Amino acid sequence: MHSNTDITHYANGIYTHKEVLRASRGQILDRNGVVIAQDVVSYTLIAVLSDTRVFGDGRPGYVVDKEATAAALSPMLGMSESAIMEYLQRQVYQTQFGTRGRGLSLSVRQRIEALELPGLLFEETVIRNYPLGVFSSHLIGFSQYEDSIAQLVGKMGIESAFNDYLIGINGYKEYQSDISGYIYRDMYQYEEPAVHGNHVTLTIDRGIQESLEMAFEMSASINGAVLSFGSVMEISTGKILAWGQSPSFDPNQMNISDYTNIGAQMAFEPGSTMKTFTYAAAIDTGVYDGQALSNGNFFRMGIKDGLPVMVSEPSQTFSIIRNANRREYGLVSYDESFMRSLNTAIAELLSSRLKPSVFESYLDRFGFFKPVSTDKILETSGNKVFRYPIEMVTTGYGQGSTVTMLQMLQAHSAIFSDGTMVKPYVVEQITDPVSKQVLYQANTTVISNPIKPSTAFAMQDLMIRTVSDQIGTARFYQIPEVAIMAKTGTAQLAEEGGYSSTMNLHSIAAAMPADNPKYMVFYAFVSPVSNRAHVDTDATKSLFRKVAMTFNLSDEGRDPISEKEVTIVTLPSFINRPVSDVLTFSNAHATQTVVIGSGLTVIDQYPESKISVLSTQRLFVRTEGKQRVMNDLSGYSRKDVLVYAQLAGIDVQIEGEGYVIAQSIAPETIVGDDDHLVVRLSLNP
Repeated sequence: MHSNTDITHYANGIYTHKEVLRASRGQILDRNGVVIAQDVVSYTLIAVLSDTRVFGDGRPGYVVDKEATAAALSPMLGMSESAIMEYLQRQVYQTQFGTRGRGLSLSVRQRIEALELPGLLFEETVIRNYPLGVFSSHLIGFSQYEDSIAQLVGKMGIESAFNDYLIGINGYKEYQSDISGYIYRDMYQYEEPAVHGNHVTLTIDRGIQESLEMAFEMSASINGAVLSFGSVMEISTGKILAWGQSPSFDPNQMNISDYTNIGAQMAFEPGSTMKTFTYAAAIDTGVYDGQALSNGNFFRMGIKDGLPVMVSEPSQTFSIIRNANRREYGLVSYDESFMRSLNTAIAELLSSRLKPSVFESYLDRFGFFKPVSTDKILETSGNKVFRYPIEMVTTGYGQGSTVTMLQMLQAHSAIFSDGTMVKPYVVEQITDPVSKQVLYQANTTVISNPIKPSTAFAMQDLMIRTVSDQIGTARFYQIPEVAIMAKTGTAQLAEEGGYSSTMNLHSIAAAMPADNPKYMVFYAFVSPVSNRAHVDTDATKSLFRKVAMTFNLSDEGRDPISEKEVTIVTLPSFINRPVSDVLTFSNAHATQTVVIGSGLTVIDQYPESKISVLSTQRLFVRTEGKQRVMNDLSGYSRKDVLVYAQLAGIDVQIEGEGYVIAQSIAPETIVGDDDHLVVRLSLNP
């Protein structure tokens, strides 16, 4: 015996204990090591209500003064005293305090303990914490604690798909002690250490992701979007830098109402963004002539041998294909038709130049209507509606057949490169947190080369012109940092029994820089039918600009990108506060602030409080002063002019599109009640 102590007379009082040694769940990190998900220790508050719990020295181990306890806990838990009293008046041995009493931090526990109130206990728990809150939540998912295995288990998204890597293995410790808990040297002790879960590093970039989330908020505000989704991807590798949707949820609060990961699990009719692939098929097969003319008014479709054909007689007409808003353009070249996004040109292509069967084969080449199968992401395949002649034509301009955003990302990688199509992916690396050993390293997966390099470059030229030309549907998406290429889409929204007459899905597929595409953005939102969806583009442009600034993209001859970091700022309320507070906030966050009026107190502001904006976005505040002095509006967008005029109470007429290059009332001029402001905009200020 090593201790020279005879413990045989303690034998009847020896107890064997077994404790779980908890394994930490692996972290989920962004591409730069920023923590997206992690384990944190938290505490649950318990109140003992039974007066049978008394300590050996006679002190009460239960809640004695319930009213005083409720009053003291109210500010700590953020609950009303009456709500706390409902728990304290229960006829039970002990009680908890619902969600407000769970997930408490160490500092809150210490503040409650400092009150020295009898009957309050704490139970230590481990919860999954998502420090960035709403952040690609439907992709990341969440995990929850399961009592049966004493571990956090992934229930959705990456947390679920990679649960086997993240979860780890709990260990345990066995030991003996006497009745008082004392452990003698010769008593049995054994420990099986826990194996901690592995870290999963994603390709997601925090800054770009947060800009995407902010764009969603802006789309809701500017465009009335009820649903938005989008992604940013590195073209050559397939790395997904941002992925999200709105409405979303905060996994810390679990305020989730829809579990659908829209980018992979919602199939939608893409609208005119599908025209890119119809044109690519025609170019790749050598049947395309960009200068040839087509009828831009309407297209009479007949049927011959089960295929769509162009007819001239009403009696032969099965269907009439029209352009958006039933607009007619006369004879238009195929190149111009792409820039204007004309359905009639697609109908002519598929009835007289490009065989529908060949077009169908290209849809398969581009990977539509089948799973992308990336990183265990649950997905749907979409639906190819291509049986009848009319469906062959409508699929060509993005109506009828359905696709997913994930498929669109993959297919566009061929368009924006040299024809090489790569698989999108989001999991970059999995590592052992202790040994640092890399257990999994992602690599770029080349799927195929669905089109020739010359075809890809021809499509890129068309998409550049769609942005830069005055007739292009994407001309309002230009940003000052770098030239982009893009194709817009507007699709009718399918609903039971047909299509919605009030809601459309608006989308854009874009890449930058135009002369050497490296990054692509796919962005879409559902909003009320509007002709301004691709005109009021500040939301999407804010995302484009963040991508350009993050990777220092610029064009020769354009203004260099500011070296000042662009940040996301949540605006407080400045109403009834002095203008000096606004200026102090503006200096601290490097925002552009426009003060309207001569007063010293703010009476109105735009954007409203609690809205997150880029630090480059203008903040407008109006004071109580009656005198109106005209501001310098140089460089203002249409939206900025309208906001300014509304807050200033000035009647305004806007001419042109783009940014302000001239204004009829000179800066610093006093504006009278009858004065009328005229501003002229240009896309090339």
